[in-house]
Amino acid sequence: MEERNEHLFAFQNHFDDYAQFAPLAAVYAFELAGMEARTDWKNRTAILLKGQLINLGLVYILKTSLKNIRPDGTAYSFPSGHTANAFAGATILSIEYGRRYKWVPYASYGLATAIGVMRMANNKHYISDVIFAAGLGILSMKAAYWSHQYR
Repeated sequence: MEERNEHLFAFQNHFDDYAQFAPLAAVYAFELAGMEARTDWKNRTAILLKGQLINLGLVYILKTSLKNIRPDGTAYSFPSGHTANAFAGATILSIEYGRRYKWVPYASYGLATAIGVMRMANNKHYISDVIFAAGLGILSMKAAYWSHQYR
């Protein structure tokens, strides 16, 4: 935290507040652009909703029960919901489009990583909040795939 305050004292932006949703929007935008997904839109939507329900539910439970203090002194630090959301979106993008379009996992996980870094640069989270949230987002979406019964 001292390093952040020394080099990024006045840093503040809100790009991460909006960019966290980009991978989720891309799940459908890529198909509209002519890219072929692994599953049809109905199954993909069911998986996305189930994964987000798991992800956001666990983030909410952890934040409200642990009530960790953020680096800026406000409440609800652990885990980073923005980061968990971004990594859940990156995971569904990678699964749906990564086999056919090899650049998709790099771009989606790269953006998710950038969002986690911005959460720390904005003095909202510690590295532990971000790393745990990344794993939570990935596992939430993978659990949605593992438990999905295709129709």
